[in-house]
Amino acid sequence: MGQLNGGILMNTSLAYTSVFLVVASLAIGFPAAAHGPSGHHETVTAAQNEDAMKTQHERMRNFEEAMVALGKAVIHGEKTDAGKHASRLTEALRDHEKDVPHKNVSRIKEFQALYGEMKKRAVKLAADAGTGNLQNTSLSYGRVLEVCTSCHAKFRD
Repeated sequence: MGQLNGGILMNTSLAYTSVFLVVASLAIGFPAAAHGPSGHHETVTAAQNEDAMKTQHERMRNFEEAMVALGKAVIHGEKTDAGKHASRLTEALRDHEKDVPHKNVSRIKEFQALYGEMKKRAVKLAADAGTGNLQNTSLSYGRVLEVCTSCHAKFRD
């Protein structure tokens, strides 16, 4: 099952998988690794102490693990596992409202808006994965990664 593209017969499923793999590799491969404990935080505010930051790092580590597992499930065509891992994403974001950025702390409202957008997209991703439609799941996965990379560029890296 393919489509003609400039005279070349392409396998549509293979095209989606290739795009998915490239996006996942770029977005998860290096920014998410930054969620380990460190002393690089800007000035500590009342809302930002080491315990709170440790909790925030754990939340994002759980989110990253769910994203990686979801990516593998989609690539391997495992619809049930994709739905399970997508549900873990929204669970991982629970209580994110207290989180603060590592840098540009004065822009906390923008940071929180990105977190809200990520949660909204994660809910959509979980809904798509729940239908078993892996192509829609892949597209929604990429939309979540857009927020991850944008937020990391502004507030982490």
